[in-house]
Amino acid sequence: MITALIVDDEPFARRDLCRALEPARDIQILGECGNAIDALTRIHVDKPDVVFLDIQMPQITGIEMIGMLDPETMPHIVFLTAYDEYAVRAFEKNAFDYMLKPVTSDRLELTLERLRNSFFKHDFSVLPEVNHLRQIPCYGLHSVVFVQATDVEFVEARTTGIYVSDLDGHEHPTALRLNILQQRTQLLRCHRQYLVNVDLVHKLQYLESGLAEFVTRRGRVIPISRRLLPEIKERLGIS
Repeated sequence: MITALIVDDEPFARRDLCRALEPARDIQILGECGNAIDALTRIHVDKPDVVFLDIQMPQITGIEMIGMLDPETMPHIVFLTAYDEYAVRAFEKNAFDYMLKPVTSDRLELTLERLRNSFFKHDFSVLPEVNHLRQIPCYGLHSVVFVQATDVEFVEARTTGIYVSDLDGHEHPTALRLNILQQRTQLLRCHRQYLVNVDLVHKLQYLESGLAEFVTRRGRVIPISRRLLPEIKERLGIS
């Protein structure tokens, strides 16, 4: 059984694709999402085999969403687009497959056969939008808050989730993992539970135990692990 998630901001498009997939008895639709934020959570929790992903979505596009996923657990991505030339030029060499909207039964069956016959990972690193996150999507009260990466003071992993702290001292929970934020932003890994923005660091201070810690401009203390200290000193040009 191939598990699938449908991500499209158009309800009618999601409905039509669900109906088109109904005859495929070996495809199990785990759910639908109307935006990338909800999709990130569903992908982390449900781990679908394939995501049917709309390219053109507001706030976070399908391409930007891919850059927020862990490449080690990346599901197969089938792009959905209404723009023929755009799809062919930009994604022919990078997507597992793409389908033009409205999806026809013949084209869908071709994609399903490819899914059935071969599962393999794809390298999306050639897409410039994937390599660098300019803003981090976070959860607010009945909303999504976009925190500029340059405004992040530090990120902390807790048992309850990942939290982004901004310049104003506000904390924002996010669905993105630490390793993705480390790879896709300029944040520096200084501890297994912390990433820090070195541009907002006031000082690095040594402790009597041989450990060290960062102190941010706001006075927040961020621990530095013993294992990472030599690498951090080298990166910062500290002898």
